[in-house]
Amino acid sequence: MRRIKSGTHHEPYWDLIKRIIIESDLVLEILDSRLVELSRNEKVEELIKEIRRPVIFVINKSDLVSKDSIKKQIQELGKNKDGKNKEVVFISCKNPRTIKILLYVIKKVFRKYGKREIIEKSKFDKKQKYREAKADIVVGVLGYPNVGKSSIINALCHRKKTKVSKKSGTTHGLQWVRATDEIKLIDSPGVIPLQRDDEIRYGLIGAKDTEALKNPELVAHAIIKLFLKKNQKQFERFYNIEIKKQDPENIINQLGEKRRYLLKKGKIDENRVMLQIVRDWQQGKLRLDY
Repeated sequence: MRRIKSGTHHEPYWDLIKRIIIESDLVLEILDSRLVELSRNEKVEELIKEIRRPVIFVINKSDLVSKDSIKKQIQELGKNKDGKNKEVVFISCKNPRTIKILLYVIKKVFRKYGKREIIEKSKFDKKQKYREAKADIVVGVLGYPNVGKSSIINALCHRKKTKVSKKSGTTHGLQWVRATDEIKLIDSPGVIPLQRDDEIRYGLIGAKDTEALKNPELVAHAIIKLFLKKNQKQFERFYNIEIKKQDPENIINQLGEKRRYLLKKGKIDENRVMLQIVRDWQQGKLRLDY
């Protein structure tokens, strides 16, 4: 497989993201099925709308949520603010059928909207031209780190094309990957900038690895509250506990006692418990079925 890199990770992220959208006939925004709204990026969607490209919401890791949850989210996500229907595809890279459905939807959307205008000059340096991703259908792939962009690209290409890692941000620069004879994908740099202080979002969507979180307590508490609201029984089954008090601090202590995560003199190692909860969530072991 021939991979071409255009630009480097030194190019400002938002300029690079804008360039991907401009060069694409349509854009896939990859989202996490467990937290669809949280994994959307308003600025990316504003750019897509401004540049007037059709978008397909690709909800990845659908094997981690229940069918009822999928149905609810399709209804909520399928409508735009202006009332127009949006294309929504739920996929699991473990299920080849869902990948075939995504390929079908890509072709359907392309037939509806057609080919974009050809770019003659770089939008970032008017004096220089740059090589474009030329193909019958050019598809931009965007999304936060760890939502599964590389896995989806690999599945669309039917074999391993890009490095897949549980660590976030393993793809750098602008990359063109041929998926089929007529479809070429433009891979994003692996990073859509988040607000620096948005620690909870970083942790919940896995955009920041557990070890890199500045305050795992915030994320662990958010996960516990999510389960208390959506599916307390699922949390209890996974950790084999019966929640006595619906308070994150009490639940962390209860889980610490159950797992024997103890410090000297029998004190609960709360940090270890919180990191374990976040790690179980990010790795898809702790599933929110509701």
